[in-house]
Amino acid sequence: MTDTGLAQDLELDVRGMPCVNRRAIIFGNFAKLADGESLIVINDHEPVGLRGHFEDVASGYYSWEPLPRTSDAFRVRITRSAYDPELARQGTAALAALERHACDH
Repeated sequence: MTDTGLAQDLELDVRGMPCVNRRAIIFGNFAKLADGESLIVINDHEPVGLRGHFEDVASGYYSWEPLPRTSDAFRVRITRSAYDPELARQGTAALAALERHACDH
């Protein structure tokens, strides 16, 4: 096996986990990331509430990249970064757009 020196994204499949545990697991793993590292969250619904929670606690310190959806999963890549005011503005704009989305998760 050859080491390319590239970090691989951590995948967290939270489908089937009790909702009360999902965010603790996701944020616990996000906290362990170094700047530039990513985790991919695999969920059974669009993670609108999770995006809001990230804005509440990590605004400007992460990027959010929706990945192609499958028939049974929503995926998003969340990358940790040093503070960036542009990321904070993007997060605020994304939340404003999501306010029109009905989701109770």
